[in-house]
Amino acid sequence: MKKHFVLLLAAALSSGFVFSTAPAPVALTGPASFVAPDDKAMVVFVRPEKMGKAVWFYILDKDTNLVTMLKGNEHVAITASPGKHTFHVVSENAQTVQAELGAGRTYIIHTKPKMGMGKARVIVEAALRGTPSFAESAEWVRDADPGEPDLGKGKKWVSKHQKAIEKRIGDAETIKLGVEDGRTQEEAGAL
Repeated sequence: MKKHFVLLLAAALSSGFVFSTAPAPVALTGPASFVAPDDKAMVVFVRPEKMGKAVWFYILDKDTNLVTMLKGNEHVAITASPGKHTFHVVSENAQTVQAELGAGRTYIIHTKPKMGMGKARVIVEAALRGTPSFAESAEWVRDADPGEPDLGKGKKWVSKHQKAIEKRIGDAETIKLGVEDGRTQEEAGAL
């Protein structure tokens, strides 16, 4: 009896070395999905240029609440309910995007730095269907890494600079983005 127990114990211990008891690793599926959920829209803010990695662009909503932020060579995707939205992209200056978002659609907004007085200024270009930027926007996203914004730090910056932000937003150019400018789920799957 003791001999059988020792044999069973040895077999059980050795099987862990021959046959892994750990679950099989999950297969990587490539880059993050940019496909919007059926009931939401996805907005991808991208900044593929590598210069200016130390300078953040802050993305605020219509009430100047921080939505997200990004720096050089990054993209950040957010989901939003379908309908009208305002996004202010703020740095030394600001530009505003007025968007009509559709459910299940993915929108790409390209941001790029331009030399400013104290820090980089921001230039915003929305990927509008039927324009060269729509085709180019797939490359913008592929060329940038996923961003990891420090939203705590960003909220402190926004709070500290609220008056300057309001002035910059007051002087901002506005860009329009319509429902039709969003990629369908099938189109976004190819990003």
